[in-house]
Amino acid sequence: MDFKDEIVQFVSDKIGGIVIIASGSDEIVYADSYFTDKYGTNIVGMDASDLFLWLDDCPSLNVGENVVEWENIDTDAKKYYKFQSAMFEKEDRNYVIHMISDITEYMGLNRDITQYMAFFQKLSAFQTAVLEKLSDTYYELLPLLTDNFKTSKAYYFIQRDDKVDIITYTKMGNIYSNDRIEMNEEVANVFSMDASDEILIDSFAGEVKEVMLLNGSGRDSKFRKLCDGSVSDQKYAVYLNVWPSMNLDLMKEKMLLGVIKLYVENGIIKDKLIYNSEHDGLTGLYNKAKFLAMKETEYTRLDSIGIFNLDVNNLKKLNDQFGHEAGDKLLIKAANSIRKVTNNKVHGYRMGGDEFLLIACNVTKDELDSIRMRWEKELARLNSVDDGIHCEIAVGVVFWEIGYDFDALMKEADARMYEDKKAKKKPGEEIR
Repeated sequence: MDFKDEIVQFVSDKIGGIVIIASGSDEIVYADSYFTDKYGTNIVGMDASDLFLWLDDCPSLNVGENVVEWENIDTDAKKYYKFQSAMFEKEDRNYVIHMISDITEYMGLNRDITQYMAFFQKLSAFQTAVLEKLSDTYYELLPLLTDNFKTSKAYYFIQRDDKVDIITYTKMGNIYSNDRIEMNEEVANVFSMDASDEILIDSFAGEVKEVMLLNGSGRDSKFRKLCDGSVSDQKYAVYLNVWPSMNLDLMKEKMLLGVIKLYVENGIIKDKLIYNSEHDGLTGLYNKAKFLAMKETEYTRLDSIGIFNLDVNNLKKLNDQFGHEAGDKLLIKAANSIRKVTNNKVHGYRMGGDEFLLIACNVTKDELDSIRMRWEKELARLNSVDDGIHCEIAVGVVFWEIGYDFDALMKEADARMYEDKKAKKKPGEEIR
């Protein structure tokens, strides 16, 4: 007796379905009732790659090898499938046979299996992405956090002696803002706040709150602390803006938080080794030595470059009249305006004395104009504070694309800065 039809019917009805695909062309040459019920009776002859998303996850198959078992999740349908696949030859042509079994109901897990597996895949992908960027800067981490936790802003706080640097990343517009505030007892609370619940913006120190408001948070904004810690005597904390679509389950995964802490602490340790040699002690911007190193390795071979040559006016006058402490405050204010627009593509330098540089790497002309506008806006804001220190900066800006002469661009930026300095000079005032 021939039971072939009964066997095929049993497999289709009780276990799953069978489909056969021509290797090379992806043409469906056979589909049982499981597939015809789902995709229609004219499925034979269709292109399998257009119908079956799971084909992308199928392991490599070869004629004559054993059947390969593998699994796939259909997150849209909330189904978990098991596959048994093999390649065979028939009439000088290779075919792949797949038997699919829906095992969603039989997993026996307390948590819905499709959500769990989909979550685990995302978790694994995020961990891989973070680990791949361990050698990069903090700037590379913040966009990963906003994408994976589905939020609008990420904040990174890092203590540097008696200062706290705050890097804010805003997903909309891909904007970074850098701010530096003085460390005090109230500011230090940012490193020790309870991470178990939402934190109101009014819970932060006034200086921290001011930075958050300036960088786009609202007066009713709420935050979640992702992680904090201390390494090499430096405290750090990472906060996320609470957002309607925020993935709170992901924030509870200790394994993931461990990877994020590894990233941050690896960066702090690496940064600690070279920070003093690359940064200006007064302002915290990169120093001239760092600029010369970047000129040799990066700045002469970019697709495009923007150069801001900046010179602070009246430093000598302020030093002579009020002393070097006032002069230092002037330089710090200038540096803070520059720091605001720095990120992994825009580097700020104090070259010495009252001379500063901004180098923007691989940006468009429109992006360069935006950087200048944000810098000018921040300088105006800093000058609105009644502290007796008015900061005026002469600036020369140049932009060029592939084929530029870096030294020639630096000279042009310097010439434009000098012209701006003359234009800003008051009658009888010496140009310095």
